[in-house]
Amino acid sequence: MEGNNRYLNIPVFMLRDLYDDSKRFFDDAFDVGIYLYSKTLEGNEEKRYKDSLSFLGITQSNISNGIRNAKKILSGLPEKYPIVGIDKDMLFNYYKYNKAEFEIICLGAFLAVKSIIGKKLYNKTNKAMIHARMFGYKSPKELPETLSHLQEKLKARRQMDKILVELQLNWHLNLLWNHNRGIYVSFDLSLEKLAVIVEKDKRKSRLKELKEEKRSAIEKAKLCTT
Repeated sequence: MEGNNRYLNIPVFMLRDLYDDSKRFFDDAFDVGIYLYSKTLEGNEEKRYKDSLSFLGITQSNISNGIRNAKKILSGLPEKYPIVGIDKDMLFNYYKYNKAEFEIICLGAFLAVKSIIGKKLYNKTNKAMIHARMFGYKSPKELPETLSHLQEKLKARRQMDKILVELQLNWHLNLLWNHNRGIYVSFDLSLEKLAVIVEKDKRKSRLKELKEEKRSAIEKAKLCTT
């Protein structure tokens, strides 16, 4: 945890509940985030949980229920599933105040992109991956065959572009396209630094293509001389 910020880590799969029952999602996110942090501390389970509450600056009336709920949620956690951190103050803000549907959607997209970047300064991704993570899936291939109305709606190019623009304007996301090769995303690097990375990757890709073109030309030439 950096500076005075306090983060609650949650498994990405919990985002599946964000849109249908956001109040339940926020309750569960507190329980799971507190519990996961408590596992890094010493002492028995209850002491660790209390110490976690103290460190995070959170009050909770029923500690036993919090622990029990967190363990129940995590019991179904697939192995090596992505984890994402959400700032405690941001979570409180969403918990306390009623948010419009688009604000909830943007939170899901923000956490989706964060989970894709992980511990890196930036990452390369695409809209399909962001869409899948928004709904709590590790990758697009894990999405159900029949999408919900909201999943189908947000899969549309116009809707996803609207969300990504909002993240850039108000959620500190820096994003650059590399034509058809993907989207470069970062919350830490400036657009200038991200642009340098994109151009370097373009050069590497072009050199690889050039090498393949030369190899193919040589093979064709050999066939013509036999």
